[in-house]
Amino acid sequence: MHFATRSDRDPATNWSPSREAGLLSRRRIVALALCSQGLMIALAWLGSRAFGLDTVWGHPVRDAGIGLAAAAALAASNYLLIAHAPPGWIASGLRAVFDDVLVPLFGRLDASSVIVLGALAGLSEEWLFRGVVQPLVGLPAASVAFGLVHLGGRVMLPFAIWAMAMGMLLGSLALATGGLIAPIVAHGVYDMLALEYIRRTRPGRRGVHYE
Repeated sequence: MHFATRSDRDPATNWSPSREAGLLSRRRIVALALCSQGLMIALAWLGSRAFGLDTVWGHPVRDAGIGLAAAAALAASNYLLIAHAPPGWIASGLRAVFDDVLVPLFGRLDASSVIVLGALAGLSEEWLFRGVVQPLVGLPAASVAFGLVHLGGRVMLPFAIWAMAMGMLLGSLALATGGLIAPIVAHGVYDMLALEYIRRTRPGRRGVHYE
């Protein structure tokens, strides 16, 4: 791998080959994420039509507040697991995914990408899993399915289990509020907080403190 030296840089633009490679990598990541989220939105729309499911959004103000509170609880729980929980299969597995997968993949995102990807993930995944899959197969099965789509091999198993637990909470929010706004807000804001934390963190420097 070639890293730019001082002679590689354009002093007028601060351009360097490594900087350009980082920007290209970020664009590819954002493009892939947007494509996958667009696909899920399309699947949710087609599924709701095919199975005759009415999309119920809920009470905008009340459910947005509930979603924000749930996002804060999820983000705090995730931070405690990654940064403060004693070593264990789940905690150590999540840290490994964080360092080896998430930071290299999403660490170059800019703030606008964090907002856009977080918001679209909340909309696309919640519409599909809580708006289509859950009414068809029930909360437990939909939560398992939600975890499985986050499973990218054995190393990702702790992350998939965390996603299943998230799916149970988000599905419960949909049932409790009678709509999708609460889980969409919870999921979207949680993803924004998680991506921003990833963006500001380097592998092995999570402020880990065991108590």
